[in-house]
Amino acid sequence: MKKTALLAAAAAMMMATPAAAQGYLGLEYSNGNIDFGGPDLETDGWQGEGAFGFGGTGSWGAQLDASFGNLSTDTDDVDAYTLGGHLWWQGSGWRLGGVVTTTNLDDGGSELDEIQYGVEGTWDLGPSANLFSSYTIGEVDFGGADGDLSNWDFGGNFYASPNIRFGGFFGVGNVDGGGGDVDTTSFGINGEFQPWSAPVSITLAWNNFEIDDADVSSDAFSIGARWNFGGGTLQERNNATPFDTNTGYANRLYGIW
Repeated sequence: MKKTALLAAAAAMMMATPAAAQGYLGLEYSNGNIDFGGPDLETDGWQGEGAFGFGGTGSWGAQLDASFGNLSTDTDDVDAYTLGGHLWWQGSGWRLGGVVTTTNLDDGGSELDEIQYGVEGTWDLGPSANLFSSYTIGEVDFGGADGDLSNWDFGGNFYASPNIRFGGFFGVGNVDGGGGDVDTTSFGINGEFQPWSAPVSITLAWNNFEIDDADVSSDAFSIGARWNFGGGTLQERNNATPFDTNTGYANRLYGIW
């Protein structure tokens, strides 16, 4: 119910103010590996992605984002999708709001479902930089085995120009289920630039995920292209779609960010 209500409210707000809407549609390729304590599993993946949002005509804003793609390893082939909804209240140089995001992995024989919800915010450090943070809790269900999740992430973005962005994040979390209780660590760096007059940008990212006190880790490098709609620069688009909050386990393990 919480997921449905927040996604519906975000969609209704954006339909009410279409003139303020901006966003992107993109395609991304990723390559990485997953280490479960034995030989590494090589991963290759692609995904279509998109985000649609607005800063609001007053004190409110909303965003919807989604991705769908395929991930393959040496032993499996998985379809994946993620869907997120965001509502926030904004003031002079800050935003504070709520998020619900869900992920599904399906290899044709079994499924993993994950949902997280929580709070998120951004704080401007000046005209060219900002900080962001989120705290989420949720659940993961894999073949009837349930687990509880929590994650706290924080990071920042710096705009070398309105069409060149550099960013990074660091996060800590917990997975409690299946007879175990483990802490996790996530971190990554990313960038985006739009060198042409056409509204097309290039994205680059590297993300790492580790399960502490267990011999499990993953990292992935990704490159992509986005078509940006609504006019304006990357910095203006990101003001309309400022959040990239993801679920706590599947997204991080497979590098779907």
